[in-house]
Amino acid sequence: MFFTDIHVRDFIEVLAALPSTPAETRAHIMGAFGVLVTGDDPVGWWDALTLDRGEEGAANAVAQLVISKGGKRVLALIRADASGRSITPRADDSKLVRLLFDDAMEDVLYDQWGLQYGVCEYFKETQVVLEDDDPGLPEPEDEYDLNDLEEDENDTENGHGLSDPFSGEPRPSAQRGAKWTLERLQTPPRGFLPVPSGWKEKDLEDFLWANWEAVDFGFDRPIYLVGKQQRLSDSTSDRVDLLAKGKSGERIAIELKIVEARRGDYTQLTSYMGNMESSGVPADKVRGILVAPSFSQKVLNSAGIEPRITLLRFNRGP
Repeated sequence: MFFTDIHVRDFIEVLAALPSTPAETRAHIMGAFGVLVTGDDPVGWWDALTLDRGEEGAANAVAQLVISKGGKRVLALIRADASGRSITPRADDSKLVRLLFDDAMEDVLYDQWGLQYGVCEYFKETQVVLEDDDPGLPEPEDEYDLNDLEEDENDTENGHGLSDPFSGEPRPSAQRGAKWTLERLQTPPRGFLPVPSGWKEKDLEDFLWANWEAVDFGFDRPIYLVGKQQRLSDSTSDRVDLLAKGKSGERIAIELKIVEARRGDYTQLTSYMGNMESSGVPADKVRGILVAPSFSQKVLNSAGIEPRITLLRFNRGP
């Protein structure tokens, strides 16, 4: 138990203050926790989390969302607080920072100290188990200076914003007579793409990029490759491994893993899907494919309730 007291209104306020779009938050909740949520109302998100795992589990889930989706500034302040340093929010800090660390927000939150304490304790506890098989949180890649936490500037092309990533020349995947096949777990086995044991993810990406027209992805119709290592919106620097589209206008983010796909990999894919939604792609046209030699049970469970995501398996060599 990380939170001394659970005041529902506080957690709903925090959910509403997350910097990601509602679509991205929704996708993250479904991917990270396997909880089906609909709509853009944080009250509904909290109710769904509570129904699935009780108030304590829902509170810890919100803490994970704050740590993993709150941004660099929030993460740095949580780190500092967890290490015993004194925190003084800046005037230009986001509402999420102020909800956690600004004493003036006590009029908004019932028990700010309990919320701040719980999030920081959750952070410290999850750092201890990051090396376990199922850590529940991705380890932050970088250490951040509290005085230098501005987000990286978006990539630009000739000084302008990101162009349409789907505007490239499309390449169809194979159908009949394909040389290799990726098994679609939702259909009966149809064979495996053999992948040498020494390969890294970059090798798999390069192989699929070079041999796309010779690979059967198990769909009724071809899917068309349009890019790799592609940004999906102006609001993120993340890049999807491969990008494809379908004949009916579907936009498909493809995440590749050379080892067993775990919860964090599934969450990454749902984040890409959220990015596509936030950039204007209708939700019913967004698709995701996770390619790996095997999948954890949590990934299988999550994919089982998300019809927009397909799991494809290859055969890892000895």
